[in-house]
Amino acid sequence: MPEGPEGLEGLEEPEGPQRSEVPGTTGGGLPTASEDTLAIALVDPAGRISLWSSEARALTGHPASEVIGRDLSVLADSPAAHGRTLVDRLIRDGGGVRTDWLRCFDGTSRSVRWRAVPLPLEAGTGLLAVAVHGSQQFDWCDPAATELLLRSSPIGLAVLDRDLRYRFINDALARLNGLPVSAHLGRSILDVLDLPDPRAYEDMLRRVTDAGETIDNLHVAAIRPDGTPYAGVGTLFPLRDGDGRIVGQAGVVHDLGGTRAELLDTARNQRRLELLSRIGAGLSQGLDVASVASRLSAVCTPAFASTVTVDLLEESVRRDPDARMRTMVEVRGSGEADARTRPRVHPLNAAAGSGPADPERDLPRSHEASIPVSECIRSADVVSFGAGEADQQRHHGIALPLLAAGRVLGAVTFSRPGGFDADDVLTMRDIAARAAMAIDNALLYRREKLATLVLQRRLLPARLPDIPWARSAHRYLPAQDGTLAGGDWYDAAQLPGGRIGLTVGDVMGHGLGAAAAMGRYRSSARALLAVGLEPGQLLTRLDGLKDEADNDLPATCVCAVYDGATGDLRFALAGHPPPLLVRPDGSADILAADPGPPLGMGLDHVYESARYAVPSGSLLVLYTDGMIEGPSTFLDLDQGIAMLRRAVHNTETPLDEICDALIAVRPADSADDATVLVTRLTRLTRVRPTPTTEPPALA
Repeated sequence: MPEGPEGLEGLEEPEGPQRSEVPGTTGGGLPTASEDTLAIALVDPAGRISLWSSEARALTGHPASEVIGRDLSVLADSPAAHGRTLVDRLIRDGGGVRTDWLRCFDGTSRSVRWRAVPLPLEAGTGLLAVAVHGSQQFDWCDPAATELLLRSSPIGLAVLDRDLRYRFINDALARLNGLPVSAHLGRSILDVLDLPDPRAYEDMLRRVTDAGETIDNLHVAAIRPDGTPYAGVGTLFPLRDGDGRIVGQAGVVHDLGGTRAELLDTARNQRRLELLSRIGAGLSQGLDVASVASRLSAVCTPAFASTVTVDLLEESVRRDPDARMRTMVEVRGSGEADARTRPRVHPLNAAAGSGPADPERDLPRSHEASIPVSECIRSADVVSFGAGEADQQRHHGIALPLLAAGRVLGAVTFSRPGGFDADDVLTMRDIAARAAMAIDNALLYRREKLATLVLQRRLLPARLPDIPWARSAHRYLPAQDGTLAGGDWYDAAQLPGGRIGLTVGDVMGHGLGAAAAMGRYRSSARALLAVGLEPGQLLTRLDGLKDEADNDLPATCVCAVYDGATGDLRFALAGHPPPLLVRPDGSADILAADPGPPLGMGLDHVYESARYAVPSGSLLVLYTDGMIEGPSTFLDLDQGIAMLRRAVHNTETPLDEICDALIAVRPADSADDATVLVTRLTRLTRVRPTPTTEPPALA
């Protein structure tokens, strides 16, 4: 077992004759069998653990898989040495019984009596660490008398090391803190106690360990894990070793009960402010109603309530943004007192943890509200009710209306055993007000997302042209992180002379503005294709187009024109990823071209067309950057395109299946929407002749 920390040397066994050998040993030799089980660890000369017995696991909680092969110092609470240096120091100190603080698997610490026995090994001298699992106790006083004193004392007693971690606490103080003794040991007092002003309390504790100051008549209030406040008065004093060094501090604490109401009020108010602060921070990050409900529940449970549920009124979701909704006064006076007509609500907590929300499928199915929630919504007031029993405890519930701009959006319900007092109800009112504001904002955001999706769908082609020699299929996916729909577009237009024009673009930005800009870019590109411009000329003209307000957003675009009679493909790029061409033999290439800057940048760039001969039966894949870019994994252009290339194995596969395969390799949780357009390019079987002044020859 490793060398103990410097912090509590004064608590170790004093030097001199030992009380006894470790049970099960003979004359300083290796341990023999005894009634007590032996915890054994074998350490090689380099300080690595090579054997770990089941009794060692029972003593420390560390499984063998976590310690074998690791340095012995990982077991030390505050290691002063590592590796070979630690082994040499333990051998140099002799094989006597020693007491050290050991870090257990669960993060706590315990004092362990053990023996380091030097053991010759092939690589040098190692150690056999032996501890008696069943006999870990202090030996400098009568253990029975010590246990009786500490367990029977009505006064709270604790010992902290120089890092302010619990080294000892008796049952009286553990009960006062509301936690078992095992939950204290090895943890900082600041992590265990919920204090109104932890920084000021830490400064005071540091005065004891750093300056040796004794603090008498200290009054402190704190909050137990179950939410109940308590107050105590006590004394803190430094602990010194035989040389006078401060190795820690001790505390003697007496429970004041309810005699110091001002301290309890301070603790309650501080806890209330901290809870509201955490709720405000959590709700500000929710962009959809389900995440608002889940964040609210995560902050409030279990510190404030056992359960928190949010029910969203169906009427508040379905209403038109410009439609008038009944106010709180109208709801109260509407005469809807018949409990048989309960409003329908969406239980938002049922959708918690479902990931980024699709605005069209982000709400769980609605159902009739419970009786307390129905009464709360109809009355727009607080409703108290019995919530049944759980764990043999009677639970009490309170439902509060979610009010935004004088309108009822739904209800939030809190429950916990023992009920709530008047201060709790005031806190719940504040929580409900913050939650209602967050939900109202999320509903507005949801409506904008829906409006953006509707506009985007109306501006994109309802179907692609059915051309036997250039059949196309497409897929569009919105961003997976729940943001507003972007400005991706795709289009295919049949052109005179056996040609087809293909465009795919991506407006920079999200929301209604991006969708509107996308519509202007797509319609303008289609009109310029009909005029017969080459792809490079088309992008040059498209770059110069501005709306009257001169507020078009920049966009990337790829424009391609394919001649079905000759197999000639011409295309141009405006800051867009290059096309992918998959030939009938399965080979695939990136079609290189001068990328040029994005459209709408005001650079007056002249875009150049690139030209390629395409074998009949090839696949042309046009896509946006959302297909190859992800927020969690950086992919350069070549890696992203290689990922798409691997998804297409056979050019004769149905186009819809190819699109699905490409979408499947798209990076997960993409922060951008994605579009892919796949076209199978073959040859015209017959081209209608162009009219001339000469009459056609007779057959």
